[in-house]
Amino acid sequence: MSSSNSSKREIWIRGNRRAFGAVLIPMLLLFAAAAYCLTPASGELHLALRLIAAISAGFSLVVIVSLLYWIYKPLLAYQDGHLLVYLNPPHVIKVPIDSVEVFFAGQSDSFMPNPLSNQNEELSESRNIVIRLAERATDYHQRKVKPIFGSWEDGYIVVRGTWTEPINKDTFRFLNKSLVTAHRQQKET
Repeated sequence: MSSSNSSKREIWIRGNRRAFGAVLIPMLLLFAAAAYCLTPASGELHLALRLIAAISAGFSLVVIVSLLYWIYKPLLAYQDGHLLVYLNPPHVIKVPIDSVEVFFAGQSDSFMPNPLSNQNEELSESRNIVIRLAERATDYHQRKVKPIFGSWEDGYIVVRGTWTEPINKDTFRFLNKSLVTAHRQQKET
């Protein structure tokens, strides 16, 4: 995904469209049903039912807009010499690309229930993207991010795989190849 125009944003990692889509479909159905209940075609409904339908329509619309936002928002991108990290919505955190050393695989709690567990308390694990930052980049060693999306401590950024597109060997090849290309571009300027 390299670009000759340095100001163009290159998306390196997208969100998990399947996960967001799985929630989007029921929300669309809820919105359609609630909106129908608010139309004259639904006939005379008790005021309480109309109020419930209005609240349901409003709630589902907010969720739909939020999901559409995340379906098209990257989690990691590159632009103008910076790694753009979207782990604290709606804010983007810009890290100078020369402070980024490598991408590698990690594993941690997914923050999702484990369907194979008998106990509801046990969380499943997810494969993650770990970004190691240079030791000299102390200004970027820690940031507050949404725990459900990842963590950022001690010079390591962790992007939880639960909310990313599928992670495999090709993902890390692409990320590290893109990083090398970005480093070369930085040296040329």
